[in-house]
Amino acid sequence: MPKTKPTITVLSEMPEEKEIPVQTPSACGGCSGGTCGAFGIRAGSEKDVVIRNLLIFAIMGLGMILAAYLIVRLLNIVTGN
Repeated sequence: MPKTKPTITVLSEMPEEKEIPVQTPSACGGCSGGTCGAFGIRAGSEKDVVIRNLLIFAIMGLGMILAAYLIVRLLNIVTGN
């Protein structure tokens, strides 16, 4: 065994604080600086865009539930239960 313990260097200086410019979200620029909102629906979206987004998410959710059900059924058939 070595008689001296290895030393681990510690960072003793604080990094410089850089001033980050605050960006205001724009309605036409997408989600570059602000939040998009829930389900990708931005404030001021048209009604048909909102309905389309909600229907897409509902269809994807139903597809995942159906796929999980079919996988369970297939596994039950394979294992003989």
